[in-house]
Amino acid sequence: MYGERLNDGLSVVAVGQGEPLVTLPGLGTGADLSLKVPPLTAFSAKVLAAGYKRRVHAINRPMAVPPNTTLPDLADWHAKALRERFNGPVDVMGTSGGGATALQLAIDHPDVVRRLILCTIASRPGDHGRQQLLNLIRAEQRHRRDPWAASGLVTGGPLRLLTFAAYTLGTRGKRAQGETTLVEAVQHWDVTDRLGEVTAPTLLVAGGRDKIIPSGLARATAAGIPNARLLMIERGDHLTTMFDRRVSPAIREFLNG
Repeated sequence: MYGERLNDGLSVVAVGQGEPLVTLPGLGTGADLSLKVPPLTAFSAKVLAAGYKRRVHAINRPMAVPPNTTLPDLADWHAKALRERFNGPVDVMGTSGGGATALQLAIDHPDVVRRLILCTIASRPGDHGRQQLLNLIRAEQRHRRDPWAASGLVTGGPLRLLTFAAYTLGTRGKRAQGETTLVEAVQHWDVTDRLGEVTAPTLLVAGGRDKIIPSGLARATAAGIPNARLLMIERGDHLTTMFDRRVSPAIREFLNG
């Protein structure tokens, strides 16, 4: 499976048949999908395409993102790519950090977003969560990785042990600069006062136990967006919320209007 390059280093892989659904991922190393599609990206796109009967356009950011890039910068970047790729507005689904980009995109560039799905994100991260993310990044820059703390930020219980093991194996190399830039960008990101500018019908999926996006912020975000629906998974955390059995049917129903 191979993807295509978009503008300025963004890349995309398209899977499935039907109306387009653009997906924006959360934290990750980034990739040039025209050269290689990571297995998890390919699997996720195939599952979404089959489940929602859509042609999924999974857009990944490049490895390198210019330092001091802001969320509005990222939104501008993606808006240019979407205008060049599609003839009109499309449905956009963003998760975590990708959800922040998607929300900024819907605010700044309403002409490119038809429907908006926000997963485990709000109009800003919780103060504790974003500070913890920054602390982890700063520690890694000093070669002091803490996979246990990182796993505890996204999940708990037995799953934390598996996540800890995955983080331990996956963080041996240097974290990609683009990932660090995204964490730094959300430190001062807050669009709470602009939620009323979202014109696209919106579905927000949130977890009641999410340590990065507290449930109160998610509820306030849904309340602030006109025509928004909220699906709160009370026992979900930042990692497990999207795997709840109620999420896929809710997204499918929302996409089908």
